[in-house]
Amino acid sequence: MTIFATSAARWLLQAAAAHDTVIVRQVPPVQSTFEQIVAVASGISTLLVLVLVTGLVVAMLAVRRSVRRAHEALDSRIAEFGKRVDDFNDLLGKVHKKADAIVEVGAMAADGLKWGAQKIKERRSAQEKDDGAESPYLDSTDAGK
Repeated sequence: MTIFATSAARWLLQAAAAHDTVIVRQVPPVQSTFEQIVAVASGISTLLVLVLVTGLVVAMLAVRRSVRRAHEALDSRIAEFGKRVDDFNDLLGKVHKKADAIVEVGAMAADGLKWGAQKIKERRSAQEKDDGAESPYLDSTDAGK
């Protein structure tokens, strides 16, 4: 019986305490029209910020893709320009070789003219030493004129 007596005592104790316990239920407060408008506006602004951030991320990815394409196009243009510069350098090398050859030919021609002038000068001086000798370039009939 003692087992039942302790159980009954507990039950009676709980029944007595139930009269003293206040049961509270949360009820949402009554909102005014202004408070409802502010709550809706807050939700809408939160959604707009989310859409704005998403749009900015998409725009940044698009800009990044465009920059990457522009960079690739610029690299290809630089490579093409480099090929043209190499072709131009080859052409300039050929022109430089031809110019060097022309300078060498001109120098040889100048040396030849100098040599020829020296030989003519030597002949004239030899003729002046002979004083009366005829010129090998003149006809003997023209010597008296």
